[in-house]
Amino acid sequence: MGIKNLFDYSVPLVSAATILTVGAVVVASIGAYTAYDIKLSRDSVEVTGSAKESVVSDTARWIINLDTKTGVNEQQVGYTRLDRAVAKIVSHLESQGFTDYETPSVTSFPNYTYPQYGEPIMTGFTVSRQIIVRSNDIDKISLLANNIEPFTGLDYNVTTQALELTYSKLDEMRVELLSEAIKDAKARAEAIASESGRSVGILRNASGGVVQVLPQGGVEISDYGLYDTQSKNKEIMVTVRANFEL
Repeated sequence: MGIKNLFDYSVPLVSAATILTVGAVVVASIGAYTAYDIKLSRDSVEVTGSAKESVVSDTARWIINLDTKTGVNEQQVGYTRLDRAVAKIVSHLESQGFTDYETPSVTSFPNYTYPQYGEPIMTGFTVSRQIIVRSNDIDKISLLANNIEPFTGLDYNVTTQALELTYSKLDEMRVELLSEAIKDAKARAEAIASESGRSVGILRNASGGVVQVLPQGGVEISDYGLYDTQSKNKEIMVTVRANFEL
């Protein structure tokens, strides 16, 4: 039975779209988590096994938001204003060695005032753009994200989103951890069987649970899986439900 066929699911939403080179991996001891349940019948035993490993984030994504307000007949002024702002910021990024970025097209929406009595009155537009920066140098992009002064201007506003930190080899690691989780499940089954003087036979079937990517030391998990994007140091955990012949 191929291990990969047992464990096919999607990583929870991660807005990190591009996977870059591998960072450092800190290998932690792979041990048992808490068994969720054990089912014993006359000829088989069903147990839950798990495995966990520590990793270091090796990919970062950072979003810079720009916006400006214009009058009713000055929407194009806002477009031009943000074009200049984007050019300025991109120039700074490239001077710092950041060349993996995107500059999505502009968006705009009308602004209104709402008199106590009467119809809403349109007062102008808010024009917005984003710059999305990616890097596999976590420390360098963290320094960039902590100083937005080079991105600011007099005629537009700058806001930023938190760095999204991810691990690029999650697919390979979850397959490895699945194998370890099955070994853990078998060890549990053997401990149960030995109490009744029986032995564990072949693996009848197994099904994998969702991946949990937790901050290091984190204990909160979800039935739908978790993907922590805030912590540099993470722990990847998988579980498997396995049925063994007795």
